[in-house]
Amino acid sequence: MTEAGEPAAVTLSADEVRAVQEVTLAFAAAMPPGRDVPYQELVAIAETGTVRAEHLDLLERVCVLALETGKARQLGKAETERLLTAVYRRTPGGQAVLTEASDVNTVLGQLLGRPLESASLTWKMPGRYQLDLGVSGFGVTLMIERDGLHVQSLQAG
Repeated sequence: MTEAGEPAAVTLSADEVRAVQEVTLAFAAAMPPGRDVPYQELVAIAETGTVRAEHLDLLERVCVLALETGKARQLGKAETERLLTAVYRRTPGGQAVLTEASDVNTVLGQLLGRPLESASLTWKMPGRYQLDLGVSGFGVTLMIERDGLHVQSLQAG
């Protein structure tokens, strides 16, 4: 771990190495000449079984793109999706998403057993939604965005 609590590296199993390499090579093939260099480097780095901190941003980007676009499933079926999801969860970005989900669950846990009085979902812009919940004495606003979700506000009263 680094001083900020982020992993200094992500270790990959043999199956994860193959999944990361497969999707990374697919993205590299789609790049114009010269722009594929970082992807080719990630393929070589993944081969070692350890992706160090300085390459985790690219590893995250490859995982997210492969999962969001369906490329992971297209290339390797559900197994590649599962493997890349497991890898992403161990990156700083994946850890941040897990923390956000835990924080939201903590807030939602405070509402358990209370009658739901209102609920509305508002589309703000592509990939961004606002969920408002009114639960006897509480109001919660959740923002649901492409890069995660978070509690925007919690009001009592």
